[in-house]
Amino acid sequence: MKKNLAYGLGILLVALLLYLSLFTESQVQVTGLKPGSKAPEFTLKTLKGEELSLKDLRGKVVLINFWATWCPPCKEEIPLFKEVYKKYRDRGFEILAISMDTKPEPVKKFVREMGFPFPVLMDDGKVSETYGVQGLPTSFLVNREGELVKVRLGKYKEVEEDLKDLL
Repeated sequence: MKKNLAYGLGILLVALLLYLSLFTESQVQVTGLKPGSKAPEFTLKTLKGEELSLKDLRGKVVLINFWATWCPPCKEEIPLFKEVYKKYRDRGFEILAISMDTKPEPVKKFVREMGFPFPVLMDDGKVSETYGVQGLPTSFLVNREGELVKVRLGKYKEVEEDLKDLL
């Protein structure tokens, strides 16, 4: 009896872990923002202190990525984003990496070490709230007209595939 109970609990635990891993890796509706709606406008400062607005990038395909230095899945997707950015930036693609860290110093160090080729912005919580970010990483893919095309919670492994139709 105890053997069957332990076996059943083991299967249940494996099923739960599988469900959770699939949930965090799949596209989910994480906000009230839906594909087809306009991406909310915002202006934030880069790590260099310059202001950057989403509206300044109209006419480009933009990946808005909310991340943090302490987030393991965020760190894992950076090499892919760097590769995709270098490959497609000349075709009108931009990435805005919006850090959810509270202090800029660790972000600056991390960005230097990782060699980010795209702008890194600091959010005081207002933009992430507007976008309804509930977990990290969260990405929003915006087309040239400023409309949301994809909303992604978790690592965004399909970014290059999704870009091909937009560029």
